[in-house]
Amino acid sequence: MQPRHFLALGLLLTVLLAVPLAAQAAVVGRFVKVEGYVDLLKQGKLPAVPVKAQDGVEPGDVIRTKSKAKVQVQFVDDTFLTIAPESRVAIADYVFDPVSRERRAVLKVFRGLTHTVVKRLLDVQEPDFTMHTLTAIIRVQGTQWYTLLKPNATYAFLPQGLLGISSINPNIPARLILKSGEFTRVLLDQPPGPARPFTPADLDLLKKLMDSGVPDVARFEPPGEAQASPLSKIPRPDIPERSIPLAVPPTYSPEYPSGGTHPSK
Repeated sequence: MQPRHFLALGLLLTVLLAVPLAAQAAVVGRFVKVEGYVDLLKQGKLPAVPVKAQDGVEPGDVIRTKSKAKVQVQFVDDTFLTIAPESRVAIADYVFDPVSRERRAVLKVFRGLTHTVVKRLLDVQEPDFTMHTLTAIIRVQGTQWYTLLKPNATYAFLPQGLLGISSINPNIPARLILKSGEFTRVLLDQPPGPARPFTPADLDLLKKLMDSGVPDVARFEPPGEAQASPLSKIPRPDIPERSIPLAVPPTYSPEYPSGGTHPSK
């Protein structure tokens, strides 16, 4: 065989071997816990594909949980996203380089309730992890919080950490800094509402709603001037304890194991 033939064959083998590696490079997280029926719209397109544990998720994918279904994703930077029943979340963008310690993550919540744990703190001037909803942008560095959506409003509940919250409307520049133990709401085309405290009972209810989903979310009305919890008007579901442990920092709540397998494994 002529040398040029060897060269052509070598180039062909290089291309063939590189194809599966390139496909794997797009995987930015894996489903580590799946309960009930959960499906995935690859690149946001039909047909929907049923999800099972250890399946990968890529930028552009949309995750949908059905009634009585729940799922937890572990991303390549050890961020955990737990999605309650009847919710929908898109992985708009997710890039993480452990060598240069650079991250660019954008999640979009279209419906329902989520619990997010960003454990890795990076030394950056601007938050490199954001969550978008119909009404709000949530900017994160290292924290854990709940996002609850209703028509034309977003609620953020922060058990631990700091969040920067603003309207999705770029013409409304006001930003609220939410601290541990506080919640706020952002109405459509409005600046964030004031930060207000929530109680341990409210936090316990949020954990239970992660199993049941939020009942009658369209009729959920926030409180007026009274200091009552905004969760007080949601019927408290009579459901068993979580069958999927939520991953949270051990310093916050030791009863929740970090759980799961690293996406790279």
